[in-house]
Amino acid sequence: MTAPPAEPDPGAAVDREALRRTAFLYQDGVMLAASVRALDALGLLDREQPRSPDDNGYLRVVWRCLTAAGWLTEGALGTWTAAGRAALRHRDRYLAAGDFLARFDSVDPDCWAAPWDAVTRAGFAAAADAHGAWRSGADLTDPVTLHLDAGLAVPALLSLRGTGRLDRPDGEIARLLTLLGWLDGENRWTPWGRAGRAFVDHLGMVGSYLPMVSRLPQLCRGEQVVVPGEGEWHCQRQLNVQASAAAHRRYFADADPVFRDIFSAPSPPAFIADMGCGDGSWLAHLHSMFGDGIRYVGIDISTVALDTARGVLEAAGVRDPILLTGEIGDPGALSDRLAAHGLRMADGLHIRSFIDHDRTYLGDGPRADVPGWATGAYVAPDGSPLSAVEVETDLVAHLRRWTPHVGRHGMVVLEAHCVAPQVARRHLGALHSVAFDAYHGLSHQYPVEYQSVLRCCRLAGFEPTGHLERRYPTSRPFVAVSLNRLTPVRPAPRFAPAVRQDTWQPAPDADLTDGVRLHELLYVDGELTQPRGWAAGATGVVVHDTVRAVESRIARALPGETVRVLDYGAGTGLASLELVRAFAQHRVVERLAGRGAALELHVVDIPTPWFAQGFALLRDVPYTRFHSLRDASGRFRGLREVIGGRQADVVLANMVFHLLNGDAMRHAAASIAEVLRPGGLLAFSAPDLAPATPYSVLFHDPNRLLRRYWLAALDSADPAGLPPVVRAAVAAVRPASRAEAQRRADRRILPAARTVSSVEAALTPHFLGRTRRRTDELLAEESLMTALVPANQTEYLAEVSDPRLRGELIHHLMSGRVLPELMAGPAGTALGLSIAWTTGRYQRR
Repeated sequence: MTAPPAEPDPGAAVDREALRRTAFLYQDGVMLAASVRALDALGLLDREQPRSPDDNGYLRVVWRCLTAAGWLTEGALGTWTAAGRAALRHRDRYLAAGDFLARFDSVDPDCWAAPWDAVTRAGFAAAADAHGAWRSGADLTDPVTLHLDAGLAVPALLSLRGTGRLDRPDGEIARLLTLLGWLDGENRWTPWGRAGRAFVDHLGMVGSYLPMVSRLPQLCRGEQVVVPGEGEWHCQRQLNVQASAAAHRRYFADADPVFRDIFSAPSPPAFIADMGCGDGSWLAHLHSMFGDGIRYVGIDISTVALDTARGVLEAAGVRDPILLTGEIGDPGALSDRLAAHGLRMADGLHIRSFIDHDRTYLGDGPRADVPGWATGAYVAPDGSPLSAVEVETDLVAHLRRWTPHVGRHGMVVLEAHCVAPQVARRHLGALHSVAFDAYHGLSHQYPVEYQSVLRCCRLAGFEPTGHLERRYPTSRPFVAVSLNRLTPVRPAPRFAPAVRQDTWQPAPDADLTDGVRLHELLYVDGELTQPRGWAAGATGVVVHDTVRAVESRIARALPGETVRVLDYGAGTGLASLELVRAFAQHRVVERLAGRGAALELHVVDIPTPWFAQGFALLRDVPYTRFHSLRDASGRFRGLREVIGGRQADVVLANMVFHLLNGDAMRHAAASIAEVLRPGGLLAFSAPDLAPATPYSVLFHDPNRLLRRYWLAALDSADPAGLPPVVRAAVAAVRPASRAEAQRRADRRILPAARTVSSVEAALTPHFLGRTRRRTDELLAEESLMTALVPANQTEYLAEVSDPRLRGELIHHLMSGRVLPELMAGPAGTALGLSIAWTTGRYQRR
């Protein structure tokens, strides 16, 4: 993607990605210009290692901003990179941009509605002349050019917007916009400029923090601290509220399915309470969906926001909205205020958008179990730096304060996240994190990585609803924004003892070691209330589709009927375990019993230690039935035979189809179709179907790379030069074993992954439906765990017979070669890899 030429073709189509890149780099440019100005004032730009362990919190935010922009290395002290040195060759231009931006230090509510004074106009004209002369010899595709454009363009565009002149720019601003390709030679908007106007509101977010960055030198010296709340000097709140509403609008519409899901329940919430409601746009949008049947409550700490919300809700026709002052960190006080209006807090659905990171830091002492994954630079109320553990501990304590109040309906949470500098610098122009993380850090806000949020939610007693989760962007290996419905963690249901009705059970003395290791790869510490995120999302989609199909069947169930679900290739039972929890939450068994009907969950696989572990975990569930796909002679059986000639209403196949070759997949599709009733549902997921997306890998790609590195070591022309553990493993291999070992490895991880199209082709003769793609993060530790599952390692590296040596070899190759290589590539995340999943929802013809 490139920036437009100075004079774009007036008839040219607009590249939206290039326009988005410009908007992101403009915001980066504002923060980088302000940072250069502050560091220059402190005399720190000329040091090769400019950072110090004694730097205060604000200065650490600045260093992190430069690191995310690729200007500094990621070490504790940091050194200037080639990109940083190249950018600072234009130091005087960044200083000029920073100085001009520092003029906009007012927090007066009407400051952007007033025309510029004569001094500002003259300063702009001089700066525009100097910038135009510099730009004539600049590379227009270089991010530096857009950074420096931003120093003038951002305040100019915000001024046009605030004074109502965005339709008719004139004077020096029009001259600048013509230089940038937004206007033609006759002061008419070009296609690029017309499209770019849609992003002007978004520039208001970074613009709202110009009063703060104008005093960045004082903050970095420790001469001043930011004090959020009433009387704030650091943020022009009116512009901030307006920009927030513009930025959040798209996410509000995306959340509609979440609300429909919640309000379709037999006992829906009595009211919706939006904590941090801003201008009230989300409540107004929800009123357009649900009308006057429920109450709408807006809460905000800012009186400016509440005044704006009152007007927005009145214009939307919301009758008698309740508008309250309140703070995200004090749900107890909110409960009292709601009670004064006759509302029980537990009866409402509590929602919030981009506000949990804007809580007041209270501190709660370090916790041993928070992950410490957050990479942001955080500032304590006194200006000192905060560690990741301190911020995550505070987040857990904050969420726990909400737990007693939202047990009935949970919370719908839109949240923004920081992105690790080593990831952000690979995606400059495709994310807002360089600027976002900086102005939030400086203003005492505490966004953390998405994985950190999920782990802290679990520690606080909340779990996300997997099938409702949304992450943005959908195509990159980072999460800048997430949407979740959080509910209190549901304990695993308990059942009274019952007589088993299985056609297969494992031997009483079956060795479950291998199954336990796989189970721990799927659940944190094997705990059934903590499915690991890498598999929980796609599995949640399969479970949700299954529950929906079963619920539609309940409405038609007749006395004496049985609703049957079949889990094909169940393994250790992940999908069935999650389905049992969902059935309990939706009272499926009880509702069927009320109609005189019953439920059966048929769990089917090849007898292995994995399947034996599944039986151990599900044996107490009375409606489960375990079956083997093989008969006593080892013959594969069709599913209709497996479950005794009966038909199923739903078949789910979770993490199965990627393991089947062409013939096996066609046979499986025909067998599933035979056992499903007409119109019955097949729901599936698979993490290893090609192709991967541009910024993801397939689940077994790390294992394939592990195998390639191992084969290269086996064929090394210099075995003595190999690392000791690799050398020892090579020396232990018998040449005669290599052919059989290769066959076993090929069977387990498939040298070339099966394709989505091949699965679709196998299903098409029997089913109607479609596949979808999604990505999820596989942590580096989880990728290593995958390779170390005993059954996997004996197949991936079958040439090495000594388990201890094989484990050491896997640790060495995965930690030293495979994961660093993949994490440095397009799919690399802060903590692991983005993996591509395929999910499918099909109906039998």
